[in-house]
Amino acid sequence: MSKINILGIGPGSRDYLLKITEQEILESDVLIGGKRILSLFSDLDKKTIKITADLESIKDYILQNYQKEKISVLVSGDPGFFSMMNYLKRHISNNLLNIIPGISSLQLAAARLKMNWDDMTIISLHGKKVKDDFINKIKSKSKIGLFTDNKFSPDQIASFLLKKGIKNKKAIVFERLSYSDEKITKGSLEKIRDKDFVKLTVMVILNEELEI
Repeated sequence: MSKINILGIGPGSRDYLLKITEQEILESDVLIGGKRILSLFSDLDKKTIKITADLESIKDYILQNYQKEKISVLVSGDPGFFSMMNYLKRHISNNLLNIIPGISSLQLAAARLKMNWDDMTIISLHGKKVKDDFINKIKSKSKIGLFTDNKFSPDQIASFLLKKGIKNKKAIVFERLSYSDEKITKGSLEKIRDKDFVKLTVMVILNEELEI
């Protein structure tokens, strides 16, 4: 039976790509992914399909073609971590899926900080409105990992938290993790509020007394 790959490609750089994932990509006929992800494999002679807001058309293409083409859906980080896998599993039988994990950007961020992350509360703000639950978690949890997006950047998050009276917290912002121009900024919420950041970021918020 032909399988449909959902492959975690890690935080960005191909240096963090698992060997088994690279082999599956090399053997694929079609690569499906976001623009940034597909650009990583532009040197390969593969048919590519860019993921857009029209997920239904991508799902239809997969179901219509997986028996005659080897299709790999490439997702950033790990497939089980806020990825397109959830959508595909609602429409495609588990028996047809081959899922290979990848290194999450938060996993790499924790490694950069030499910090365990088994007690981290993880929140994705991608395309979501900030609700009271978000504020309550920031107040009550000592270690928060945030996947940010273009609409709510780290400086905006820091400004928002300060306006909500959040105190005794510090933050670390990771820009372009794993790339050659990776940048890490540490400091108080006030310091983070006054900085500008690129679109591709991960943010960790900690209680002030925690060592990093």
